[in-house]
Amino acid sequence: MANKTKTTGAAQASTKRTTRKNALGGELKPTTKNKQQPKTKRANSITESSKTETKKETTTKKKPASKLSLLDAAVQILKNASEPMTCKAIVEQAGEQKLWSSPNGKTPHNTLYAAILREIKLKGNDSRFTKVERGHFSINPTGK
Repeated sequence: MANKTKTTGAAQASTKRTTRKNALGGELKPTTKNKQQPKTKRANSITESSKTETKKETTTKKKPASKLSLLDAAVQILKNASEPMTCKAIVEQAGEQKLWSSPNGKTPHNTLYAAILREIKLKGNDSRFTKVERGHFSINPTGK
């Protein structure tokens, strides 16, 4: 066996890395203390024109009023449907009718399913949807 040298005091503290463990016992990235950066004094050189420019930038990022949420699109589609529909069929219809689109969503039908169930649970009889059978929804005639 090789002899191991043991460090003590300040030398030991400087070489020791602290790690945290997650809930499952796996190690997370080593923790480091964030160094505070010195605060610089900012001159009051903000003019009125720059204030209005920043306001314009924040107000132009709103969604267009013509875009519907997937739940609102589902209400329109189910109103026109003659029978209960699945969430997958509702999402396909919303895409075909250009009521709603999800460019990056992988499972929008699962999101719609969860949102409809959440609305039914929270609003009860005032919900816009009713669950007819497993995976099939229709419009609630007594809902808003």
